[in-house]
Amino acid sequence: HIGHSGLLAIASGLHQCKRLESVRIKDIGLEEEDEGDPALAVFLSALPRLQELNFGENHIGEGGLKVLLPVLQKCDQLRSLKMFSIGLTSDGHSMPLLATILICLPLLEKIDIGCNNIGDRGLEQLAPALEQCSRLTSLCLWGIGLQSSQSILTISHLLCQLGSLKDLNVSVNDCGGSEHDDTLCAAVKSHPSLECIQLPESVCSDVLSVLKRHAADPTTTLVKCTSLTT
Repeated sequence: HIGHSGLLAIASGLHQCKRLESVRIKDIGLEEEDEGDPALAVFLSALPRLQELNFGENHIGEGGLKVLLPVLQKCDQLRSLKMFSIGLTSDGHSMPLLATILICLPLLEKIDIGCNNIGDRGLEQLAPALEQCSRLTSLCLWGIGLQSSQSILTISHLLCQLGSLKDLNVSVNDCGGSEHDDTLCAAVKSHPSLECIQLPESVCSDVLSVLKRHAADPTTTLVKCTSLTT
């Protein structure tokens, strides 16, 4: 837990590491402040060639994301962005800020926004931006507080739009319901690239049965079901 001061100290020496392409600063003790913590922004601004970034498990929240916005918008080489459990919610401006960041990163292949309390409304807000990530191969929505069957429809639509997606994780959510079962099945079965989809147990058994039968062909989708309490 080097925190704000430790990250700033490291940032001061990064002028010699401009070729650095991958950074993992997970769970180092960054916290949200009223105006956001500038340490992470200062750190990232020194890395123009960054391709992989993981700052998960730092509770920077909306304030931190706001400070990062102008820096991340310039990281146009970024291919992997992991923001697992950073304190985002659907309240305030977190989702519009995140959507703006995603739209500015055309090369993104991996996105992890798991364990943020985004909820059904937040996913709906983010969906248009996610749809523009045409190179996306991996999307983690693990435990983001989905509760409505409407989110199954949103996920199905994302699958239809993201033809390069190989791995989708929506486990540890409580969404599901028979009204959109057929839509989800059709989206999975017709997807050209999907290799693994992890679903919440609350998706009805009929859907899982259909998907598992489809997965009997080794060249098609592998389905993994994970319970809400996993």
